[in-house]
Amino acid sequence: MRQPAVDEAARQAAEAAALADAEAKANDFLKQIRNGTTFEDIAKKYSDGPSAADGGELGVFERGKLAKELEDKTFAMKAGEVTDVIRVKQGFAILKVDDHQTAGIPPLKDVLPGIQDALYYQKLQPALRAYLTKLREEAYIDYKPGYLDTGASPNQTKPVDTPSDKNSDAKKLKKKHKKLGVL
Repeated sequence: MRQPAVDEAARQAAEAAALADAEAKANDFLKQIRNGTTFEDIAKKYSDGPSAADGGELGVFERGKLAKELEDKTFAMKAGEVTDVIRVKQGFAILKVDDHQTAGIPPLKDVLPGIQDALYYQKLQPALRAYLTKLREEAYIDYKPGYLDTGASPNQTKPVDTPSDKNSDAKKLKKKHKKLGVL
């Protein structure tokens, strides 16, 4: 029978070896990232986290939502920078800052182009719809039986040809040609 102190020492030694191995792997991944491999590719290939399939994308974090050591490092970094290997509860992490968003209401000069585009397209839609309706009213369109034109103008003024109308027109034209002596 083993003594509990020996079992605990063996368990701690195994954990230390596993942690050292995990840290060495994390440092190797960091080296690959710094040598040009994309963060996303490394995350997809080697990450054990739930965001691995998304290339390590964790989303947006506000101040106070991350652990203190992670928050201090990531909020001090510039967009595009990658942290050194960081020891966390689950093992080791490498984080990349994609962007920093300022809190609060953005200045008008930053959002004005988007507002102008939205208003332009909002006003454009009725005018565009009216223009397309006008084109449909002025066009001579031959609808096949059974076709339902959902964009048709409610003021349809053009006659719709049916196969029987075409036959009668052709007959009238032949009669007219006969009378005039044209074959």
